[in-house]
Amino acid sequence: MSNSELDGFLRAAKAQGASDEFLVRLMQQHGWPERSVYEALGRHYAESTGLPMPAARGALESAREAFFHLLAFGTLSVWMYAIGSIWFTMIEYWFPDATSPYYGSRSWRIREVSWQIAAILVSFPVFAYATRKIVADLIANPDNAASAVRRWLTNIALLITALVFIGDLVAFLATFLQGEITARFAAKSLVVLVLSGAVFAYYTRGVNTRGAAVLNAGWHRQFAMVAGVLIVLTLVIGFWRTGSPGNQRVLAEDRRRVQDLHALADTIHMQWEASSRSVEERKLPGSLGELQSQGRALYLRDPFTQQPYEYRVVDGAASRYELCATFGQASEAPAMGAQPSAWWHGGGRHCYAWDAGRVVPWPGGE
Repeated sequence: MSNSELDGFLRAAKAQGASDEFLVRLMQQHGWPERSVYEALGRHYAESTGLPMPAARGALESAREAFFHLLAFGTLSVWMYAIGSIWFTMIEYWFPDATSPYYGSRSWRIREVSWQIAAILVSFPVFAYATRKIVADLIANPDNAASAVRRWLTNIALLITALVFIGDLVAFLATFLQGEITARFAAKSLVVLVLSGAVFAYYTRGVNTRGAAVLNAGWHRQFAMVAGVLIVLTLVIGFWRTGSPGNQRVLAEDRRRVQDLHALADTIHMQWEASSRSVEERKLPGSLGELQSQGRALYLRDPFTQQPYEYRVVDGAASRYELCATFGQASEAPAMGAQPSAWWHGGGRHCYAWDAGRVVPWPGGE
């Protein structure tokens, strides 16, 4: 039987009152593929109604929908993580811990905070754009709310958020049972709970498959407004800690000066020890020009002002000396309860007193 014969048989059967389900089962028993039967039924209804069969959503349209959902979720993850990272850094500053490797450090993760600020400034506008495209598509095509692509991506986002939420609760309870709850840990846990809870609420209410798309659009706007307030607050705190780009430049120049002075002091220490086997006979170099680089780069001048670094042997001391430089601004005050760094300096001219018989401490975060 050809397709035309199948079409004629189905028209005659439908005229006798046969149901679609009966005809599909009947033709399958006679070797016809289910798809061919449904296509024939479609041609029958298109002919009887005088309307063409509506075209299904193409692969390109589904790919476009998936792109905007993935873009929205990806950028949401980026700026949410950046907000959490900045607040984590603030909490570490407000609640210092002597066991932390950043305890008392001058730099205090300033570079990391700068990266997170940049991530927020780039990813949030992209998220807003992708979300606007999704909402506009839902308003124009409400039936797209039930699309398989949208449901899958939404549920994956909810799963990831739920796992983060559960993991944070498990960590909090485990720490509590071990008697190690601190204000620092509790504050960090609260940040994770708030951010993951916000994402969970956003996807369960604002990206659901039920209800009017217009109502969902209102929820998207509310979420964007609240997120905007949180972002502004976070950026204010972040810029308060990092300072302006100009201030960051001054800090970078001062870090370079400290590194140069450390290299000079370390070379003085090695040259002093190599000058004689007897401690009593060891001598300090008469000037920085007498230092032997020993394969390392030594800078005798400030690379920004071209002024020479100052070197002076302390009178009456065999191994005591000073190294001086002019700094752009004072070092950041140490965290509460921390000791100032050995390389702390004030703004302007500052001198460090060292003993050539001892190893000079590493500047670390300076």
